[in-house]
Amino acid sequence: GVVPNLIDGGLSILQYADDTIIFFDHDLEQAKNLKLLLVAFEQLSGLKINFHKREIFCYGAAKEAEDFYTDLFGCNAGEYPFRYLGIPMHHRQLLNSEWHKVEERFEKKLSCWKAKYLSYGGRLVLLNSVLSSLPMFMMSFFEIPKGVLKNLDHFRSRFFWQGSSDKHKYRLAKWDILRRPKEQGGLGILDLQLQNKSLLAKWLVKLFNTEGLWQTLLTNKYLRTKFLTQVSAKPYDSYFWRGPMKIKDEVFSNGSFVIKDGSQTRFWDDTWVGVLPFMVRYPSLYNIVRDPHATVAKILATRPLNVSFRRALVDNKLVEWHDLVARIANVELVEGSDVFIWNLTKSGSFTVRSFYLNSLSEHPPFRHKMIWKLKIPLKIKIFLWYLQRGVVLTKNNLAKKN
Repeated sequence: GVVPNLIDGGLSILQYADDTIIFFDHDLEQAKNLKLLLVAFEQLSGLKINFHKREIFCYGAAKEAEDFYTDLFGCNAGEYPFRYLGIPMHHRQLLNSEWHKVEERFEKKLSCWKAKYLSYGGRLVLLNSVLSSLPMFMMSFFEIPKGVLKNLDHFRSRFFWQGSSDKHKYRLAKWDILRRPKEQGGLGILDLQLQNKSLLAKWLVKLFNTEGLWQTLLTNKYLRTKFLTQVSAKPYDSYFWRGPMKIKDEVFSNGSFVIKDGSQTRFWDDTWVGVLPFMVRYPSLYNIVRDPHATVAKILATRPLNVSFRRALVDNKLVEWHDLVARIANVELVEGSDVFIWNLTKSGSFTVRSFYLNSLSEHPPFRHKMIWKLKIPLKIKIFLWYLQRGVVLTKNNLAKKN
């Protein structure tokens, strides 16, 4: 197997349904043995492997022997990016051009829809249920580039206002307004950037609370002796890893920690006593502490607490310190890993929807939100929404737009 420094025994095979990836070191004898093993498999099972549908990828010194490997296995040399389970794989960051497949799917859908026969209500339903869902799988793994996001929003906006017509039509309301929830005066069109962040956030929560092969690999590669709350993204990190790292603080600020051994929770930065972290509750102490990112385990390792400040505690600072010590007087560390609890759901479990709704900027409640509960066709509801927003193309509005 490969990467034995990250996975015990190395990673030799990945399988999902009928998709298989086999990893092995650059070793000609090992390759010949694998070929014999595959031939034996064909003879014993009666199944035949179609090598014409397979590809081989060589790295480093193996690149010089690429012709030998392709002749031995009777398959072609692969090129990057290749797709595995629908996700493009590359050893570097994906370029905007490599997201072009998502844009092509948008254009393909739009070209076969007879949007000129659809009302605004019909377009809104198609936009939310189909168009906004097309990039969802890719957005679950990678941070979407700004250029791609701009193009996808352009496709969605053009479809909603123009349908399939090439003739330019007025955008009667800003796209930012349309993406607001209906309760805040919008049409509830999905904000792809916020949805992207929400989908990436789930990897952080799973990495903190669960164990498995991919968790072990990421922990050994990026965390090493540190814990998830203590690391940040570096320029040479993988494209996948940098996405969740950018929103790490935002994710952990919306949850709290159940302390066990205290080794994965930061004393000042994370919420583990009450509903606010100590850096917010006691900012004057946080500003003068020598190690602001110390873990709970490190600080509670001794009595009195293992905390040092850059100057003496007097007056209000001393009062705050006594209050803090009293708050954690009954906290005792036990064996086991700390657990992250999501505060935005009653169950404490993370959901993409709760993170998305919480990330939406607050706008004044829509005064006429009852129109969405009326038992009338959606196109009439949208027309009433136009009236309430004052964006109907009446004479006075046309005059304003020159």
